[in-house]
Amino acid sequence: MALDEIANQITDDEFALDTIQGERVIITSPIILGTAGSEWEGSPIFRRDYLLALLSHSIRHKVLNAADIDAALDLGAARNAACQACG
Repeated sequence: MALDEIANQITDDEFALDTIQGERVIITSPIILGTAGSEWEGSPIFRRDYLLALLSHSIRHKVLNAADIDAALDLGAARNAACQACG
């Protein structure tokens, strides 16, 4: 699968917003899935620019807020420190 086949931006018609069981969600287009016959068939593949666009849309539409991102970074750092301490 060629990298240029994978979406790197999200346009306004490639995502939807919804609330599922009281939680705000963003639904993306299947254009990020690995193509049939490729090593990554059916798997979501996220390019850097796509992830940044997804974060931007998620914050703009109140699926996430900046504090959520800070908390995720802090949690990731804490987990890495715990893993290094274990061995």
